[in-house]
Amino acid sequence: MITSAKIIEYDGEKLVVIPAEPLEREILRKRIREIELNLWDGRSISPEQRRKTYAIIRDISEWSGHEPEYLKHFFKWNFCSNDGREDFSLSDVDMTTAREFITYLIEFCFYNNVPTRDSMLDRTDDIGKYLYLCLEYRKCAICNNHADVHHVDRIGMGRDREKIVHVGLEAIALCREHHDEAHHDEKRLFEDNHIYGIKLDEYLCDKLNLNYDTGDKDGILRAPL
Repeated sequence: MITSAKIIEYDGEKLVVIPAEPLEREILRKRIREIELNLWDGRSISPEQRRKTYAIIRDISEWSGHEPEYLKHFFKWNFCSNDGREDFSLSDVDMTTAREFITYLIEFCFYNNVPTRDSMLDRTDDIGKYLYLCLEYRKCAICNNHADVHHVDRIGMGRDREKIVHVGLEAIALCREHHDEAHHDEKRLFEDNHIYGIKLDEYLCDKLNLNYDTGDKDGILRAPL
């Protein structure tokens, strides 16, 4: 298991840290007596990014039955092959590649409906791309349950949802429960969960069965870009 920790105190001999997640089960079950320290210098992958990466791989391992180490190498190979990247190590890869790798793993989970211990909202390192994926795969941005499209830009009464062009309108994917909460107090819900609406493009509109015809015919109303 790999996690991150915050340094609280160091007196030159004793180091006091607080781990990012509970370790009691792992320590007692495996009788762990030593740990490995990897001090982050702020230039390469952060401890938090590494923790998120291994947490997602662990969820995929439990779902698939494959060992985490095997999955780590497979996903790195596939990720690099798809984009023509060079192989990298999760010990010192740059932060940008680490962020993109996390997004790649999140999309794998959404595409395959992999059950996860925590919402990917807590795992993402790129909130904008995460919110886009939530719309693409109809996953609630907060809990990852099946979602509807919540229009942040109100369409308004009297306007036909079938005719209006949705390209450029801001929206977010929310399950029925969180959708209802958004209608009650959207501002609070968004602030509490650090989420926001993103602009719909033609690809998302096509995936979500929303009108994106930008032609000037039939008097179709268009959303502002």
